[in-house]
Amino acid sequence: MKLAIEYVIVPKEGERVSGDAVFVRAGADGWLFAVIDALGHGERAAETADVAVAALGDASEGDDVRAVVDRLHARLRGTRGAAGMICRFRAGRLQGCCIGNVDLMTHGTRLQWLQSPGILGASLGKARIFDAQLAPGDRLVVFSDGVSPRFDLSLFRGMKAAEACRALMSRHRRSHGDATVLIADIEP
Repeated sequence: MKLAIEYVIVPKEGERVSGDAVFVRAGADGWLFAVIDALGHGERAAETADVAVAALGDASEGDDVRAVVDRLHARLRGTRGAAGMICRFRAGRLQGCCIGNVDLMTHGTRLQWLQSPGILGASLGKARIFDAQLAPGDRLVVFSDGVSPRFDLSLFRGMKAAEACRALMSRHRRSHGDATVLIADIEP
């Protein structure tokens, strides 16, 4: 199985840059992807998001999600900090961890997950790792708090991922903050 990933990032109204960021890497050992939401907005938040993306880029292909979260937390020390959903997809299995207020919805396989308390780079409690076997046709939607969670994901099921990202953003974006939507479709 493989992933098809699309995303859209929109800065807060009145800002030129976003403190939200997306990281996606496909490798021989599967996929690593994340949505990062740096605290605040504007230039300083964007700088924090850039540090997070660089830390994710330095992760080894063999690292599990806990090791990636630990690396990210260490590298974000001294910044304003961030929330994030970090996921690793290998051989049909999704392992992930959410720190803070980034959200995940699925269509297809139901995932059991809990947000971990804390702020990456500042204070991190017990990281709650979730693990699930996914199936072809499943859709994952990861989004920052700049997108309202009050939507029915099944309404976007017939859309291609890029179109669904744009539709979710246009219909459910909150203008008072940075907003990100990432859609990952599981393909055979």
